[in-house]
Amino acid sequence: MISRRNSGLVYLHQMFIASESALLWVLLSHSGIRFSTLLPYWIYPAAIFVGVMLVDRNSIRAGLVRSSDPLNFYDSTRIALRQVFFACAAVFTIVVLFKDPGISRFFLLVFFGVLAPLLVVLNRHQPRWIHWRFFFDKKPVPTLFVGGSGRFPNFSSWMANQRRVGVVPVGHLTYREQDLPVSDLPRLGTFNDLDRVMTEKNVSQVVMLDLPDTTADAEKLLGCCVTHGSRLLIHNNFGYRLAYDLRVISEDNYSFLTLHDEPLEEPLNRGLKRALDIVIAFLALAFIFPPLALVVAIMHRLQSPGPLFHAQMRTGHNQSRFLILKFRSMHETSGDVNKQADRDDNRVFAFGRFLRRSSLDEIPQFINVLRGEMSTVGPLPHLLAHSRAFSRDLDVYPLRYFVKPGITGLAQCNGYRGLTSTPDLLRKRVQLDLEYIRTWTLWLDMVIILKTVRQVALPPSSAH
Repeated sequence: MISRRNSGLVYLHQMFIASESALLWVLLSHSGIRFSTLLPYWIYPAAIFVGVMLVDRNSIRAGLVRSSDPLNFYDSTRIALRQVFFACAAVFTIVVLFKDPGISRFFLLVFFGVLAPLLVVLNRHQPRWIHWRFFFDKKPVPTLFVGGSGRFPNFSSWMANQRRVGVVPVGHLTYREQDLPVSDLPRLGTFNDLDRVMTEKNVSQVVMLDLPDTTADAEKLLGCCVTHGSRLLIHNNFGYRLAYDLRVISEDNYSFLTLHDEPLEEPLNRGLKRALDIVIAFLALAFIFPPLALVVAIMHRLQSPGPLFHAQMRTGHNQSRFLILKFRSMHETSGDVNKQADRDDNRVFAFGRFLRRSSLDEIPQFINVLRGEMSTVGPLPHLLAHSRAFSRDLDVYPLRYFVKPGITGLAQCNGYRGLTSTPDLLRKRVQLDLEYIRTWTLWLDMVIILKTVRQVALPPSSAH
């Protein structure tokens, strides 16, 4: 029920956004702004509506299904840009398919110029109106909680979100008398009082915060829910017990728990990512690599004679080994190659510091991308000695090998570059790497690439 109400919120919001985008087209075309088309008048508003409705609802769900406060500016802008992109794609698909030479480019500029800020405002405030209209004091669901919240992280925050879709907590029961109460909820007794409390409070939904100790208690809870016509939700706390966020998947009518989702296991997704890699690698090697290699060769001769490239063995997809290529940024006799370079490392020559700070030393890695050993975006490959040490320090580190390593990644474009000097820094980097693996989309790759280009032009303080 909770999931259906939340997904319904997202669907209603998306349908309103699609309708409002199409309506804006209609209003602007009747406002005196120069507009003409050789196609039926309705075709563009219809295409815009369909285009916005095609935006993946999972991509906007996380931003909308949260607290009742307005979305922050970043989330509302991020969602709006995706919606504008799909609306733009829909319009230009019609223009190209039907060869409409009569469409006014000035009108298109005005339309998308107005649509973008309008959608930022609507994404920020409209969900609150939907909540008020459909859920505020409408169809309340009296809910009884059973068990403790000790294995339910951020329970208070989660409960605050559920109140907005009509969940009305009546209290909670503990399995034993000595169990700790749940904060902010009245304690109504123990598990032995289940039938009485459900009758007195007219409970229509029971949420098990953790599993009962015995099979008999589980059967009693299920029987009471069936008898009273109540919904039953069972919190899956295996992820908390194992200290890892597990996911539920279904295969051939069987349900399994897995470490995380892997969108790149889908052949179509792998094909799309590979196509993007080939295009970007070809452009980089055709237009950036030749002049940059010439400049680097000249600076090598002036500051640190030696080979143009520096090659090292790294760990790749499924823990395979490959030889990574970089422009050499250290003196040829640089001592311990396994030592990470710090900001004032004397092994790095002057121009090498510029290469490392701007990340231009990594341009030859596009050769690895064309070979299929790396991807443009993915977890950063580390030296073999570092990978072994990191695996000992952080047990989830090897999960990064589920995908190809990348020249840039979600961690790097979020400021985690350079020296991995502390366990906390390593943990944060790996968390972002695993988040990338779980949430990959082609759009995410493009966003990371654009952020990386910006960091090449304006290197952050962590770059050295």
